[in-house]
Amino acid sequence: MFKIKLFSTFIFTTFLIADIPPGYYDDAEGLDGEPLRLALHNIIDDHIPQSYSSLYGHFQSTDAKPDGTVWDMYSDVPGGTPPYIYNFTSADQCGNYGGEGDCFNREHSWPKSWFNEGMPMNTDLFHIYPTDGYVNGMRSNHPYGEVASTTWTSQNGSQRGNMNSYNHNGTVFEPIDEYKGDFARTYFYMSTRYYTEDSGWDDNDMVNGSNLNGWAVDMLMDWHLQDSVSQKEIDRNNAVYAIQENRNPFIDHPEWVGCVWGECDSGTANLPPIANAGPDQIVAENQLVTLDGSESYDDEEAPIDLSYIWTAPTGILLNDATSPATSFTTPIVDDSVDFIFGLIVSDGELDSDPDSVTITVFHTNIAPVAYAGPDQNIMENELVILDGTGSSDFENVNLSYSWTAPVNIELDDPTQSTPTFISPEVSDSTFLLFTLIVSDGELESDPDSVTVTILNSLGFISNIFPAEFELRQPFPNPFNPTTTIQFNVPVMDTRHVISLSVFDITGSMVETLVNGTMESGQYEIQWDASQHASGIYFLKMDSGSSIEQGRGYIKKQKMILMK
Repeated sequence: MFKIKLFSTFIFTTFLIADIPPGYYDDAEGLDGEPLRLALHNIIDDHIPQSYSSLYGHFQSTDAKPDGTVWDMYSDVPGGTPPYIYNFTSADQCGNYGGEGDCFNREHSWPKSWFNEGMPMNTDLFHIYPTDGYVNGMRSNHPYGEVASTTWTSQNGSQRGNMNSYNHNGTVFEPIDEYKGDFARTYFYMSTRYYTEDSGWDDNDMVNGSNLNGWAVDMLMDWHLQDSVSQKEIDRNNAVYAIQENRNPFIDHPEWVGCVWGECDSGTANLPPIANAGPDQIVAENQLVTLDGSESYDDEEAPIDLSYIWTAPTGILLNDATSPATSFTTPIVDDSVDFIFGLIVSDGELDSDPDSVTITVFHTNIAPVAYAGPDQNIMENELVILDGTGSSDFENVNLSYSWTAPVNIELDDPTQSTPTFISPEVSDSTFLLFTLIVSDGELESDPDSVTVTILNSLGFISNIFPAEFELRQPFPNPFNPTTTIQFNVPVMDTRHVISLSVFDITGSMVETLVNGTMESGQYEIQWDASQHASGIYFLKMDSGSSIEQGRGYIKKQKMILMK
């Protein structure tokens, strides 16, 4: 932060300030520095964006001279006769130009390349002015500055050239003295309106995102003091407010420039902030606890300026000991135990007295968690092994197991973690649901389930093994109520997980015909749609992905059920 002392004896003419809505700046009262900048940002944020094409029309209310002509700060000669004037007509709008006086266009005083032409900055009237197109082009996207060595001068005295002051050396554009304060307060507005909203903005000689570099702050502060707020700016501020519904606070309150980028002379002593570590809590073991110190405060500063230091008992790890709110997981305890945490906050100059919060952790038995293992796809007459070994208990107690099987399925031992059974013969793909509950001797887990899909052989329709996947057009089609589906699974090193599903016209899956591993071969199945309504359906075959196949085979066929 580059500080410039602004004494309270500096007086601005207050009779010019008008039309500020009652209470508009209430949230900024009593603040200075970054808290004031943030408060002003929140007040003037979320203005109503305008279209780029509407700007010429808006200029007629924001940038018209008393005689109705265009107020161009790049060509105007205050107290004299401008070298040329423009009217608010399409004939005077650019278009092409070959020199000064040809046409006027829309000058982004904060060059639009600095914010990647993003919205709403690209149409924010507070930094866009009507200016001569040729002078605008000569300015290009160079920063404003004070020229020491001139390379070009406009007809009203604006210059482009090299700067060698304020610890800066580089090409700059210098407006005439009578409008330097206007552009300075424009830049203070942009730096505040888009404060914290400048992701992706340019970092160059004058700015870093929405933040002004040190030499720029020094120079613009001087321009602000040397060219005070004019009636032109007041009128323009009110006109833009009528369009965008936000204001330039540094026109309404010029003294705030010093309060944000310099110092406000309040005449009061700094007092230490007050730490508030939040209320005591009673929590079970192995629970996430949040400590909240956000109610800490400083009478002189907004809470955003406070820094936080949390301290924790030995063995407790806080996720962030320097943020207003931090958290930790309560440890395992044999009985109730008190853990005391401390908080100290600082305003950058003074630390608060420490405050503490007590977290009482009590022991509780936690129910175990059952895990019945992953779903399986199995062919007929195969040994199936259910796997509940992934079940767990927080206290690492030995678990007892209780499996429940479907009717007609007999497990070899339903009290073991890995019972087995032989898959039955089925006429179609069949889903078997097995449920597992585990117990630690005191508490039982919630049930978990696993689905075992038994796939029928479907039958080869050819002794020739296919070379590639294929899903053929079902026949007959249209059909009522059954149709025949043929598909091929190619020869590869491993069996394939094949999914064959039917979807309705809305994209909802209505039936799964195949879902599991299959040997290579040519297959034929019947789909009986007697339970479904007439309409258009889609058959989708998906071979999944593999190292050999990559993304896998996906094919769809359209079917029409006509009842």
